[in-house]
Amino acid sequence: MAKVNYLTFTGIALLLAGIVMLISEKIGVGISKILIPLLFITGGIFSVLFSQVKTQIKAVKQYQLIHGVGLILFGIIFGLVPNTLSDFLSYATYFILFFGFIEITICFALVNSDFKFKWGDLISRFISGFFGLIGGVLILATTATDQFSALAITGIITALMGIGIVFFSVKLEKIMIAS
Repeated sequence: MAKVNYLTFTGIALLLAGIVMLISEKIGVGISKILIPLLFITGGIFSVLFSQVKTQIKAVKQYQLIHGVGLILFGIIFGLVPNTLSDFLSYATYFILFFGFIEITICFALVNSDFKFKWGDLISRFISGFFGLIGGVLILATTATDQFSALAITGIITALMGIGIVFFSVKLEKIMIAS
């Protein structure tokens, strides 16, 4: 189903943002300060577009709308607010914590809905959210001692989030085709 591609594009945008964070020293801070917000905003737009698909499960639609608005908001913040790497890492920590919290929240929403889910998929989303929360704390702790390592951790976590969204879109497409 072509509309699931919106979700796939969201994941790809986050994956690319994570890669940009990882190679930011090589491509330059100026280019990174442009690409990261653009990728977050692009991913957010695709997530919001996906939330408008009419054949979706209500809990997934709500999650994608919140997720999309969050990505757009963090993209704007990343583009306008941070003047230092420390500032960027502070906002990135909030983003990672937000994402982790939202992942866990969607698990509870799906359990309380009429959506037919596989427990393995749900548990993997819950674990993803849990690691997002742990990742946020790890970024915060690492920022105090080594900002470049914290940036690398942020890039890895963001890239893994993107990969997770792509995998979720593939599973969701199969569910949507079957129903």
